[in-house]
Amino acid sequence: MKQTLRIAQDLLAYTIWADRTLLEALRVVAPEDLTRATGTSFGSIRGTLVHVLACEQSWLARFLGAPAASPPGEEAFPDRLALAMAFEEVWSQLEFFLASLAPEQLEGEVQWTDPGGVAQRRPFHKAVFHFVNHATFHRGQVVAMLRQMGYAPPGTDYIHFSRESGSAPPATC
Repeated sequence: MKQTLRIAQDLLAYTIWADRTLLEALRVVAPEDLTRATGTSFGSIRGTLVHVLACEQSWLARFLGAPAASPPGEEAFPDRLALAMAFEEVWSQLEFFLASLAPEQLEGEVQWTDPGGVAQRRPFHKAVFHFVNHATFHRGQVVAMLRQMGYAPPGTDYIHFSRESGSAPPATC
């Protein structure tokens, strides 16, 4: 289970790095492009990132055994800076969680009550991996939106993180 712990910690660190990389890249995006209707699930770049933020907040609360706050609406984030500041708060909590994560936790379950009032439970390690995968999926959507708007998106694939952290072999795709 120690290997699972190392993998979970690495993937959580990757999530922070990739979120941060993407938000940093948004510095060059025109404010109107952050809210431009894209026909995607969450309507815009900002809408998609607010969804990611809300889900990261909810899952982190579940991991910590705390009640999840009501998800923020898009209007709470009028610009990139407001969104980045909210992510910074989540990342600091996530870094604490990551540092304190123990193999025994990953062997257990995470339990919560969903918005419909139904009790849920999942293997803890699978919930952590879902947390990472969910954010990765939506960052890919944002990358596609940026490309369609003519911006050069950042590389947020795991291989970029592992190269930067010195843990990956050279690769071409």
